[in-house]
Amino acid sequence: MKQVVTVNDIVNLLEEMIPAELAESWDNVGLMLGRGSRPVRRLLLALDMTQETVTQAVNYNADMIITHHPAIFKKLGRITDADWQQDLLLQLAEKGIAVFSAHTNLDCVSSGVNDVLVRRLRIHDEDVLDHVSGLGRIGEVNACDLHSFAEFVKKSLRADYVVVGDAGRPVKRVAVCGGAGSDLIQLALEQGADTLVTGDVKYHNAQQAVFGGLNIIDAGHQTTELPVLDYLADRLSLRFTEKNWCVNLKVANESLLLKHL
Repeated sequence: MKQVVTVNDIVNLLEEMIPAELAESWDNVGLMLGRGSRPVRRLLLALDMTQETVTQAVNYNADMIITHHPAIFKKLGRITDADWQQDLLLQLAEKGIAVFSAHTNLDCVSSGVNDVLVRRLRIHDEDVLDHVSGLGRIGEVNACDLHSFAEFVKKSLRADYVVVGDAGRPVKRVAVCGGAGSDLIQLALEQGADTLVTGDVKYHNAQQAVFGGLNIIDAGHQTTELPVLDYLADRLSLRFTEKNWCVNLKVANESLLLKHL
């Protein structure tokens, strides 16, 4: 007999799979909204809580959303519809839809954002880039020129475009950090990387990298993180089957925020 699965059951499973203690101290992860005792029959996975994903959750009759980026990041003094993010929280609360967020803990955990990115880019012999935080990965690829590797990254991540900083080095040892990883430039250089694939690279960070001898491929914050959602959905489906839980889940269809015109 299929048991009734609650928000608390899903939360406990997620915290087993993606421990909160892996998150950075400044981060906000875990259950953001909802009653723990509410039954969950349908679950939506999304990178962000936006009007697009909230509408999909409502249309799907979801009982819960799992997001990567925190639905609540800063402390709230009030919740009103004057702010677009708070308005989304109100919409979800009115529909009884719970929200759970796994951010930097999903970045760091085994089989999380960065491990999925490594697999997608066919990087082998990989290791953690920052052993203090657990962020980023570094490993080897078949040697090639930067242009060829950038085209491969673009195709593999289904990106509209990538931005490349050419340090004049062939590609062999590659560091990756899904999302925004320009803080790891120096560490990538120290660990012998010739190329860093990440997103949200600012101009002066790019200067630091290129003039320091590190190729940069900025494939976009959103694009480098989206691949984890399908993989997480597969892992959750397997765990639900093992537990004999009748929970349907789907991955949201999210438009790219930044596009190449």
